[in-house]
Amino acid sequence: MGKAKQQRTRREEHSHRAGPGGNRNRNCQTLQHPMEQPLLLAAADGPGGGIRLSPGGLEALRALSAPLHVVAALGPPDGGSGFLMEQLAGSGCSFPGSPGLWMWRCPHPDWPDRELLLLHAGGFLGGEEPEDGAGLRLFMLQLLLGSVLVYGSGDGSGDAQEQLELLTYAQKLPHHLRLMEEEEDEEDEDHLLRFVLPPFVWSLCSTAQAPEDEELLEAEDHNLEPALASPPGPVARCILTLFPEQKLFRVADSSLEGLTQLCTHLLGCDPKTEPGGAEVGGAYLAALAERVVDAMQEDAVLRIGRLCQEAKEMAQQETGDKWPTATNFWQDDTFLRNSDTSDTIPQHDDISQASSSPWHDNTDGDTTQQQEDTAWVEAPSPHPLSPMPAPLCLVYNSDSNKLSLNPRALAVLRGITQPVVVVAIAGPYRTGKSFLMNRLAERRTGFPLGPTVWAETKGIWMWCLPHPRRHGVALVLLDTEGLGDPQKGDNSNDAWIFSLALLFSSTLVYNSMGTINQQALDQLRLVTELTNHIRVRVEDEDPAAEFSRVFPSFIWAVRDFTLQLREGERLMTEDEYLEDALRLKPGNGRVVQEHNEMRRCLRAFFTHRKLFVLERPTADANLARLEEMQEDELQPRFRQQADAFCQHIWEKSPVKELPGGRQVTGTMLASLVEKYVATIVKGEVPCVESTVMALARTENTAAVAAAVAEYQKGMEQDLVLPMDSRASLVDVHQRWERHAVTLFLSRAFADNERTYQCQLMRELEAAKEEFCRRNEEASEQRCQAVLRELWQDVEHRLQCGDYAAPGGAQLFQDDLCRVLEDYQWWPEKGVKADAVLEVFLREREPLAQALHAIDARLVMMERQREAAAAKEAAAREAEAACLKEQQCSLEEHCRQLEQQLLEEQRLRLKEQNRLLEHRLKEHWTLMEEGYKHEAEKMELQIKQLQEEKKRTENHAWIISTVGLLANVASLFLPGVVGKAVSIVGNMIQRKL
Repeated sequence: MGKAKQQRTRREEHSHRAGPGGNRNRNCQTLQHPMEQPLLLAAADGPGGGIRLSPGGLEALRALSAPLHVVAALGPPDGGSGFLMEQLAGSGCSFPGSPGLWMWRCPHPDWPDRELLLLHAGGFLGGEEPEDGAGLRLFMLQLLLGSVLVYGSGDGSGDAQEQLELLTYAQKLPHHLRLMEEEEDEEDEDHLLRFVLPPFVWSLCSTAQAPEDEELLEAEDHNLEPALASPPGPVARCILTLFPEQKLFRVADSSLEGLTQLCTHLLGCDPKTEPGGAEVGGAYLAALAERVVDAMQEDAVLRIGRLCQEAKEMAQQETGDKWPTATNFWQDDTFLRNSDTSDTIPQHDDISQASSSPWHDNTDGDTTQQQEDTAWVEAPSPHPLSPMPAPLCLVYNSDSNKLSLNPRALAVLRGITQPVVVVAIAGPYRTGKSFLMNRLAERRTGFPLGPTVWAETKGIWMWCLPHPRRHGVALVLLDTEGLGDPQKGDNSNDAWIFSLALLFSSTLVYNSMGTINQQALDQLRLVTELTNHIRVRVEDEDPAAEFSRVFPSFIWAVRDFTLQLREGERLMTEDEYLEDALRLKPGNGRVVQEHNEMRRCLRAFFTHRKLFVLERPTADANLARLEEMQEDELQPRFRQQADAFCQHIWEKSPVKELPGGRQVTGTMLASLVEKYVATIVKGEVPCVESTVMALARTENTAAVAAAVAEYQKGMEQDLVLPMDSRASLVDVHQRWERHAVTLFLSRAFADNERTYQCQLMRELEAAKEEFCRRNEEASEQRCQAVLRELWQDVEHRLQCGDYAAPGGAQLFQDDLCRVLEDYQWWPEKGVKADAVLEVFLREREPLAQALHAIDARLVMMERQREAAAAKEAAAREAEAACLKEQQCSLEEHCRQLEQQLLEEQRLRLKEQNRLLEHRLKEHWTLMEEGYKHEAEKMELQIKQLQEEKKRTENHAWIISTVGLLANVASLFLPGVVGKAVSIVGNMIQRKL
């Protein structure tokens, strides 16, 4: 579930200390300039009631180096947050209670090479503060600077949860914080904020500490959610939603035990990192504080991703160092600090040893095997994947059937940038799933087998290996908790584990014993319930209709198979046996429908199906020592069948793909795992479409960042500043722009609106302009250095008075001409050569005036006149060209309008002639027939028509229409006024 805590053993290293202060005094000498008193970092007296940063605090913050543990705390005056910070800081520290954000630094009590930074917000108002108050701004600043946040409160009148509800700042965070640059759905943003906000710790000070309450907290590993009343209040719900981890520690006045536990927990939290995972120091935090405060004054919403990136760039410029890459999760020496303490991590020589559990009652899903901490070293880069020495638990299923994620396993996946083939195995417990997965890993040991009747695997275990047949592809093996374990007593938990296996994998292996009979099919009954646990689309009335599009290929492995594959006298293949078992029965009765429902679901959901049957690998007496047996000790027929199974998996199992065909990397799979599990933990049904779209947003944002970084790297590599011209710089830009766009398109997907590609275009354009600015700056510095060097001889002669003698003015003129000539021939001056020379000459103009008097002034004026004349001539040429373009445009419009009007005139005359001819015939007919009165009316119509024809034949209306166009055009094209009159005059002459 996002950013959870690291190994429990790191925190337990502190538990043997005598008190919360620990052995702080022995490490004080590692800090060269310890603080004498807390410093003010931020105050609420800025312009307009905003935040003002203290220069002294910023300067002290910049001096701190990485890694840096930052504990931020706030709370009511009686909540004990100030007392807690003083205990962490050690003796001699007292935090002021006045409003503001106060900081104190000291050596970390357990790592002499690290520093501890304490940030305490005084003047907490909580629910009494108005919207957008200074306290909210200080709270957001604490959140973004801290690596862990502590809220300290008392228990009030007895209802402690009311004290938590005073932290109303948490409710306002979704309205003021955004991770992404563009607008996102609030629900998606709440999920994304979990990746950047620190863990939340509630320190509850109480007058008495009930033993049963403390036992409950210990049993739940101090998790906040089980301790809250049901239903939780609005603030509590926000805290559970927004923060990656939520803890509760009770601190009783009468005992130091709770305070010691709290301090131990806080000191064991991870150091501060930027969103990319790299540990940061004070330069980054100071830059981030400046950017956050600036953004608060500019906009009500803080775009965290952009602010962190800008802070990173500012810190790079200040330190002059390249930004460190994200720390390798397995190389982090904080996991190897067991040799110098009395606390040791229990070792397991045999992962399958039944008497030793690899978990050690670790309810957070973190393994503590020593070999996992020391043996697997792999850089998070596209280099060849190093195999894991042993599996890790990916999804931990607690005794209370609550799912949680193992951060170390997620870190393993995030470090895999290659596409992944994900093979998951599911099936009834104690059926040998782990043994089969070990063979896929080409190991005898790995996934624990266990010789007892109880299920050995809990949750979902993961083993990442280089693919044995495909270069550049990783093989991810997932061993799932056995279905139907009587210890669980909750069938819905089986359904969630099975659903996750389906969602994670590209090939699902279902492992069962004996034969495919009705009992075996009944064990797969949860397939018919998948519509309650998986949705493909957000709006989908029939979820099952889309399952075949996203479900993995399905392999059924039947173990201890002793039957002959025959139908009468005909031999059957394994796949024919499977399809025969899935054949529907005719009829409409209830029994038949129940019989067919499971088969219908398997046939509809899994379009790619295959069966493997495997005999028992060895005699019953040897099953308990399968891991110890050599390959030649197993039954030959089993080895042949198992090899065929493995070969099929290695050669046929596809790479995991998203809808649309995008291949999934280990990094992407880690995001999918987090999102699916987080959805289930919230009590919701995971939706493939919404999860993929959320992943697309994350991946596309990362694709933009990677493309821009690649562009920056290439430009830094190829550019030798200063460049001679902007065009030569643009040539390099275009080359690396093509490379960046190619990289982006290879990683981006589902960018249907081209939002992220447009963002890439904007960022590349901004980066290009920045390189152009740097090129101009480098050129300016180079030219200034050249002129200083060339001017040295002239400066020396000035000091010696050489130009004070008769003829000195001409001598100065000759020397200045030589300086200018040498400057013109000097190579690699760049694009600012003329501009710098102009400034150089302007600065020395008073000297030139004194020595050259009128001659120099005339020369300068002549140059200025020439420049002005050239500029005026250029302006006139541009004006003439513009006028000509306007005139041509007007002529063309008038010509086409005239042609159209002439054609309209021709058509009118044609119609009028036709009507005139018709009415003349009608008039003659009426006269012949003696209808004199009607003939007279017709004669009147004929005269009107003849007059109308005369008006049509007259070109005045055409000239008037064209003239109207010309007059209107002259209103917004002033340069064509005379041309409009000319056009109308020419038309009149032509028509006359």
